[in-house]
Amino acid sequence: MKPTTSLLILTVVIAASISACKKDTQDNPNSNSSSALSIKMQGLNKNVSLPVTASGLKSSSATTASIVWNTATMIVSKVSFEAEMKSVLTKEDSIEIEYSWKGPQTINLFDLSATIGSITLPAGTYEKISLKVKSEKMDANGQPLFYLSGNYTNAGGTIIPLVISVTDPISFKTVQIVDAFVSGGTTDFTSTIQLYLDQLLLKVDPALLDNATLTNGTLEISSTSNSQLYQLIMQNLSKDHHCESEHHQHHM
Repeated sequence: MKPTTSLLILTVVIAASISACKKDTQDNPNSNSSSALSIKMQGLNKNVSLPVTASGLKSSSATTASIVWNTATMIVSKVSFEAEMKSVLTKEDSIEIEYSWKGPQTINLFDLSATIGSITLPAGTYEKISLKVKSEKMDANGQPLFYLSGNYTNAGGTIIPLVISVTDPISFKTVQIVDAFVSGGTTDFTSTIQLYLDQLLLKVDPALLDNATLTNGTLEISSTSNSQLYQLIMQNLSKDHHCESEHHQHHM
């Protein structure tokens, strides 16, 4: 996956629900000083050329079949910030920590202005940073956890409405581009989780789409329709390397 990929953002900043794992408060004398980590998600690559190749996880240019997505949503149940935090006292030892934001929130992946929520990070130096995203079925209320709609144009130029509707639980981990950052003082941070939509079509042969079952003229990929394509989409969506995080820093 490319180092910059994003998913959805909500216009309301949600209060973070924080949980810490293996956190030694005596080792952090500046615990009263903290920074806010705002979390965003964005979907990239609305236009997909088929077939999608594994090289660079980008669409192949030698193709006559394509997909254009016009709607992309995801229900986010939880985002966990995972890292190693250096000891304030020794500057060498580190401990594994986790802070979590809990939803759920329905995210429009094409809304570049939205924020999912924020997590408060105590002062410290954080390394080996990643974000883990979960979508739980109990939060769906009968709606898809992940939903894409658009149009598929086959090699013959025929345009067919296309829908991907994921109802199974989703879990994937991102990797921060930055190696480390320091929380505390007058600095806040923003992490943008990016999802490349062309990656979801990796290993999807256009022939599979051409021979798929249509429902009222729509090519629907779901747990109950075109299951082979659905399993390929689920595999691609769940792989950790499909999403990465960018880290942005600003001063209050």
